[in-house]
Amino acid sequence: MSHTKRWIAVSYLAAGILWVLLCVSGLIRGAWYESRGLRPHQALAWQDLQVQSVQPIETGEEGFWYISTDGDPQMHWSGNAYLETVELDAVHTTPSLSVVLYWREPGQADFSSRQSVYAVQTEPGKYRFDLGGRQVEEIRIDPDSIGGVITRFDGVRLNPDRPWYEAFKPTTTGVVLFAVLPLAAAACVWEVRAVLEPLSCKKEK
Repeated sequence: MSHTKRWIAVSYLAAGILWVLLCVSGLIRGAWYESRGLRPHQALAWQDLQVQSVQPIETGEEGFWYISTDGDPQMHWSGNAYLETVELDAVHTTPSLSVVLYWREPGQADFSSRQSVYAVQTEPGKYRFDLGGRQVEEIRIDPDSIGGVITRFDGVRLNPDRPWYEAFKPTTTGVVLFAVLPLAAAACVWEVRAVLEPLSCKKEK
């Protein structure tokens, strides 16, 4: 095996070990918060949320319907909680563009764009936000970003139950990082080695 392939293999092995350690650490951290009653598994109805720029339309057999009145509709929930995953069940009748969740940590004055995550649509009408394990004081969901969208709201779930082994399933961002970072690390090591080896040879002479 060439030196280049060896460095790439070592980089991917190190990244894999680091990923497993991070996932195990996350499981332990989640169990710790759960033992203290701070990791809720809770379903939120419309009445549990404070809304902004949202106009209710009707409540029928198929759920609760509303329309966003401008391009910044918001749904807020407050409570001291450790959140790993939040799921939004909502059916938009027209494209909603982005669906985003913001979180505010205890003692933090306001929301920040640095503390936000875009939804992953796992299936029609189901949006998942992966927070990676955060202790929050408030969350804010922006269900669309254009306004005038008629939507059926079916609920929000905090930390929905899932098999423990799904904690090892990487997010889309994680897959990209796992694919790119080991290669970048191997390339950096190879470049440093290429610079240092000639210098070492000169010193020996």
